[in-house]
Amino acid sequence: MLATAGVAGASAASASTIQRHQPPRAAYGSVELGSPLQYETFLAFQSNAFQGNRFHGSVDYTNWTYAEPGSGVFAPAAGSHALVFTYQGSQYAHTLSSGLTLVALSPDRLAFSGSGSYNGGGITWTLKGQVTDHKVRATIAYDGQSYKVYLSGRVADDGSVSGVARSSTGQSLTFTMPAGSFVSVLHYIAPVKWANVQRHGATFRFTIPASVPGLAGTSVTVKVHDGGRGPAHDTYAHGVTGTTLTPYPIIGGPGVTTIR
Repeated sequence: MLATAGVAGASAASASTIQRHQPPRAAYGSVELGSPLQYETFLAFQSNAFQGNRFHGSVDYTNWTYAEPGSGVFAPAAGSHALVFTYQGSQYAHTLSSGLTLVALSPDRLAFSGSGSYNGGGITWTLKGQVTDHKVRATIAYDGQSYKVYLSGRVADDGSVSGVARSSTGQSLTFTMPAGSFVSVLHYIAPVKWANVQRHGATFRFTIPASVPGLAGTSVTVKVHDGGRGPAHDTYAHGVTGTTLTPYPIIGGPGVTTIR
């Protein structure tokens, strides 16, 4: 009887040790969301009693159409904007047309494309570029020509842009865009406070940090579903905790993954 009890006790201890050291269930994802354009990366660990108040993951979120002054993450502002090149003391005024196409690549990196014209002769061009935090890079290709200009600049806090450019023929230029050409958008990083991870999905909560005016202290609940390989059958929804969660289409990114 004593031997049996000893074995049983050892088995219980081993089970306890295995449970104590078993990695928690987790969900992670990187998703571009539509309507409005958003991007979120997240890592959420199952909230188990033995973990206490330890780390449960984090959320890195950007809404690319909601303004937040001072966030340090920028997107092109709506509308048309002046773009002026200077070469050997002479200025060449261009206009970037409205209606840019935007693709979110991460919480702080946005691709954009569009068109414009040279004010001095009606020559049109197309533009492709990216903005990462304060940094902007873009290429202008003039229609019907092989001539291109490669831009590299920095967005100031007032949304103006200045930088240098190089043409496909070796010319060195500078360029400027006026204040308001770019807008600082909603962005924050927040710790996950609680998570429940199931085999094919997860629900987790976080609180918007104090650095976000107007939204600070808001508890947000996110619900995701891992529909298998790739994002095609994954789903995402979020909203203020205690209210009905709003689903948003996943339009890009690797998608959602759960580990159980």
